[in-house]
Amino acid sequence: MKIHDVSVGLHPGMYVYPGDPEFHLTRIQMGDAFISSLSLGTHTGTHIDAPAHYFENGNPVDTLDLDNLITSAEVVTSPLMPEKNCKAVLFKNAVPLSLETAKHLLLAGIKTIGCDTPSIGDDDVHRFLLENGIIIIELLNLSNILDGVYRMAALPLKIEGADASPARVVLVED
Repeated sequence: MKIHDVSVGLHPGMYVYPGDPEFHLTRIQMGDAFISSLSLGTHTGTHIDAPAHYFENGNPVDTLDLDNLITSAEVVTSPLMPEKNCKAVLFKNAVPLSLETAKHLLLAGIKTIGCDTPSIGDDDVHRFLLENGIIIIELLNLSNILDGVYRMAALPLKIEGADASPARVVLVED
């Protein structure tokens, strides 16, 4: 078994989507120990979008169905489309999804879509995916991952009421 961490590390000076809060880490000494204070946006680094990202009454990230985040996932190099019967597809060298492609993926039964870019597509694509219950994972590091099927674990922080959350995403191959 081999485990691939496909998350982007969080660090000061890292890329953040234009207009989003910068990442800050402050170490604080408390007696003999240290703790850290974090300041970041919910869309920092590898992150998972929830319907609350675009819809006022949309489900927040802490209510997402974990069955769609711990599942089989097919990694495909864009512009290829998934061929296997997986609930998740992760696009490597991703290009922004079109609304037509998003509709095709919904009809194919895809429940989670990931990409190695800061955004899966424009606002219309985000809205379409999220209103149809498709979870979005953005800013994956798929540079050393071969196309194929993996077991994926993608867990957002359980931030109650949040529109998104940073996540640690791993792919497991047997």
